[in-house]
Amino acid sequence: MKRCKILVFVAVCLFLLAASGGRVIAQTSPVTDGHLNAINNNFKQNRVTNGFAELDSYGRIQLKGGYEDDRQVDLAFSLAQQVVGVKWVSPVTPDNIRVKEWEKRIGGLFSRARVIKEVGSDAALPGTVRNRYALVVGVGQFKHGLQSLQYTVRDASSFYSFIVNPQGAAFPRNNVYYLTDQTATRDNIVKYLNTIKNQAGPDDLVVIYMSSHGTPPDKFGGVHIVTYDTEVKPRERVWHTAVTENMLKDFVESLRSKRLVMILDTCYSNGAYRSIPGFLPPGGKSLGADDDEGYGISRDYGKRLLGSKDIVTDDAPRKSSSGKSIDSQDGYGKVLLSASSAGEKSWESDTLRNSVFTYYFVDGLKKYNGSVKDAFTYSKPLVSQRVKQEKGSDITQTPQVMSTSDNWNMRITK
Repeated sequence: MKRCKILVFVAVCLFLLAASGGRVIAQTSPVTDGHLNAINNNFKQNRVTNGFAELDSYGRIQLKGGYEDDRQVDLAFSLAQQVVGVKWVSPVTPDNIRVKEWEKRIGGLFSRARVIKEVGSDAALPGTVRNRYALVVGVGQFKHGLQSLQYTVRDASSFYSFIVNPQGAAFPRNNVYYLTDQTATRDNIVKYLNTIKNQAGPDDLVVIYMSSHGTPPDKFGGVHIVTYDTEVKPRERVWHTAVTENMLKDFVESLRSKRLVMILDTCYSNGAYRSIPGFLPPGGKSLGADDDEGYGISRDYGKRLLGSKDIVTDDAPRKSSSGKSIDSQDGYGKVLLSASSAGEKSWESDTLRNSVFTYYFVDGLKKYNGSVKDAFTYSKPLVSQRVKQEKGSDITQTPQVMSTSDNWNMRITK
């Protein structure tokens, strides 16, 4: 009898392990039938007539049914997050829902893919860096009530000072676009991304740095970048008025330069939206949603952004035959550095008077002659140590990197 009980227990454990994709489900869902009913009632009140919500196998809310367009999906997704928070709403997949607008887009994807392939068909490696262009953004004050950030402008200033330093990186000042607070609007950021896209040639180096809040994860799990004028009412507007994943993806795909370094010191945290009525679920702590719950850039986001199925995520320094790190501007590729991982917050430090990641990353650039990979490898463990030291031993922040090339140790100094 005892043996039968053990076998049943093992079988149940194996089932749970398989159902979770290899991860043991350690937390019971706090989502109740009352939450589900509230969400579906909100759908009806907001004229989401053919869509509905139900529980998935993990006890999360998932969208089902049909939707008129992309914006109605955003509305439904936002209504669900409003009731149970971001953690307990499952990302949307086309298998779950029907959206006529998405079907219309499919035909255009193939023609777009052909254009991109033709533009990027020259597989030759880039030559020596000719020109350098950069966009540096820091947003600490927000027009529509988000909690201010103390050190994002200081982050942007320290990065900007490094790249225009005549003894260091020496980016021509006319080629560096620097936006903070009121000037860091969505339109301005898009304007200068387009300016750089039109200016930079194949052998040029492009650097994009942004420090700000992130939006809640959207229907596909992406965290977008909040600008000075990002709106929060109605709630789904936060995704429509931020710098979105698609905007950055369009920039990456159409950029002629074969050297791009994009640094995002951004994340979503509940605390940033606490003062906005109705944005967070009532009784959120019972759903595991406290102010410090955070979501950074996911690997799936990086894959979509860089447009590469085979992105490199190894952050160990590349070695030469002599065993020394290669410190050269001859590296290449499109690189995304993010301050934290998907389930983490990016922290500011009152001691350092910067965000923790930017402080150590810029310090690494100074120590390693502007070599991006060496600076990242230097900063990563220091970020984790500092966050645990200042915020608590159970708090993690793990910077991550994704690249289209394994030789991405570009040197941004001249």
